[in-house]
Amino acid sequence: MNRSSAYWTVLLLVFWVLLSWGAGQSSHRGKEERRQFERAWWSAFYDLSYPEASTYTSLPSNVRHRVDSMLNITASGRSSEPASAASTYFENVSGIYTGKWLAEHVVETAQQLPSNTSIPEGYKRPADKSLGRLTMALGSDEPPNKTLRLLHGTAHLQAEGYSAMLSLQGFYWSSYGSAVLYAVHEPNARAAIDLVRATPGKSVFAQAKSLYGEVMKERLSSLEQYEDVAHNCEYQFYMQFDPVKTTEHRLADNNRKPGSVDNLFEDSQFLQTIEQPSELQAQLIMYSPNCSVSIATPQGQSISGVGIDRYRRKTIHYALATLVVLLGQAVLLVCQMRHTPTPAALAKISYHMLSMQVIIDSFTFFLHMVGCLSFGNVYIVFAVVAFLAFMVLMMFEVRYLSVVWRLQRPDVSDATTGEGRRELWMIYLRFYIILIPGTYIFYAYLDGSGQLVQWLMCTMLFLTYSYWIPQIWRNSKRGTCRGLRKDYIVGVTLLRLFFPVYLFGYPGNIALHPPTAFVWVLCVYSIVQAAVLLLQDTIGPRFFVPKHLRPEAYDYHRPLPLVAVANNNCSDSVVVDIDGPQPVSDHPVSPGQDNALEQDVSEPLAEAIDGSSSPDCAICMVLIDSAVPSANQQERTAYMVTPCHHVYHTECLVQWMDIKLECPICRAPLPPV
Repeated sequence: MNRSSAYWTVLLLVFWVLLSWGAGQSSHRGKEERRQFERAWWSAFYDLSYPEASTYTSLPSNVRHRVDSMLNITASGRSSEPASAASTYFENVSGIYTGKWLAEHVVETAQQLPSNTSIPEGYKRPADKSLGRLTMALGSDEPPNKTLRLLHGTAHLQAEGYSAMLSLQGFYWSSYGSAVLYAVHEPNARAAIDLVRATPGKSVFAQAKSLYGEVMKERLSSLEQYEDVAHNCEYQFYMQFDPVKTTEHRLADNNRKPGSVDNLFEDSQFLQTIEQPSELQAQLIMYSPNCSVSIATPQGQSISGVGIDRYRRKTIHYALATLVVLLGQAVLLVCQMRHTPTPAALAKISYHMLSMQVIIDSFTFFLHMVGCLSFGNVYIVFAVVAFLAFMVLMMFEVRYLSVVWRLQRPDVSDATTGEGRRELWMIYLRFYIILIPGTYIFYAYLDGSGQLVQWLMCTMLFLTYSYWIPQIWRNSKRGTCRGLRKDYIVGVTLLRLFFPVYLFGYPGNIALHPPTAFVWVLCVYSIVQAAVLLLQDTIGPRFFVPKHLRPEAYDYHRPLPLVAVANNNCSDSVVVDIDGPQPVSDHPVSPGQDNALEQDVSEPLAEAIDGSSSPDCAICMVLIDSAVPSANQQERTAYMVTPCHHVYHTECLVQWMDIKLECPICRAPLPPV
């Protein structure tokens, strides 16, 4: 080892020793502070007593009155019996809940506020009298005792100009169908104490304290201190679930067995005794002690939910339906790729149409990848959907797009040249410029971030679902049609509408998004585009353009006033048009070809032909029976006359032009059909 290496080695060792010593001191100091914090926490927890430490007894009078009425609490305490002897409640209330809420600023001074007109700096609360939407996911743990059941989950509050994601913890007692939770911006150790303090009634207060005393022995070490997390408005949650009413009193006895009510809903005989829907429904009242605001379900309304097991089944059903949609798209795309094997056929395809479809499927792949993280219990299902979306995107759509791009842009399609690299870089840049803001708009829309985001979301959907417009424009501009298979047009239109219709039109979607009317406008818009494409194939690519605005196009089905066989030794069919040449839009015949034709077919020869002989089609070598001067419009569709005055069967020449846009006999360029 040389002197320089030894110097750096010694320096690194000294630096490592200093860091280790500092880390050890910091770790020792951190452990000591943590032990002091936990001792202080347990001291504060054991000192809790009712009603001195209760925040329920200090609720504002109007909020307290509504909570007492909802929970059926009298002046003497909690009612000893449920509302009806024939009523029973779910033992397990785990599920996904949605509903509306109404916010009111509390006039009375809140507990932790110096006045009722201000909130802590940086905190945000919903506006007074604002109406919003709640999305809540609740999970439950097996209770250590038979009285209370632990709850945990998240709640998302959305309103105009307001959005809050809250972490929940609490408990539920099925004897009364009531739940108490405490919501914070970020989980912390003090939330458990605040939950116990929010409990109504002395007996339940003692039960909650005993329960969380056992729970926190395991959880306290993993929770952050109150000072180490971000804060915002905190809420005391009070929920009262609606009873499941039955017509048979014998079922009330089963409610005393844990889990018996939930199991009975799998029994068809029990389902026949239900007088009301078996969905989870509850009344809700929330109060924020540090933001002086109450949130409750509007009068006569409730939040509704679906059990967690049913929700998992719904996600699996959605994933299976998505698999069918993606497989259908893949099959249709493969058939379309086989439909365009030649450069002439690929020239009819719009590059921008394919690009827009790639963007739509990129969103599909990305959103399902996020779903893998959001739905842990059905991770495999969503992972398979995301993988299939990726395979359809990369193996078929991007491949087809690159083939069309190289064909239509041969001057810049070589990625080894400077211009080709710039063009390829611009393609990726445009793609990410659309994908990244689009993803943000989508999540901001689900977050309920105001009218502007809703308008942007609608605009983005209509722009991305205008993917047939570039193809319609290319058909009308070039005068071409039949570039896309009809089953591809119809199938892709319907399959791509599955995702917006499911999310924005189906009330039971797994994202719990409420139905919106604009999705049906989007459906009509997409179907109209597909109808225009189909009509272009049937009537003509420029049928919707007024005649005085249409460019002058060549008529392949012009009448044949005089037919002659130019050479008796071959079957090449040459037509002499006495009325003069027909206009040609983009591919005129060269003057040399016209002069040669006039020299080969002389006026005496034309006068000698009486029109009784029929020319042969140079492609299939079969007589063209309709080539007579008296043929009407319908009969003229059986043959086609090129600008170079050669005649063919319509079917033969159309198939030929799908491969090459040039005359089979003289190789003159042909205008599109």
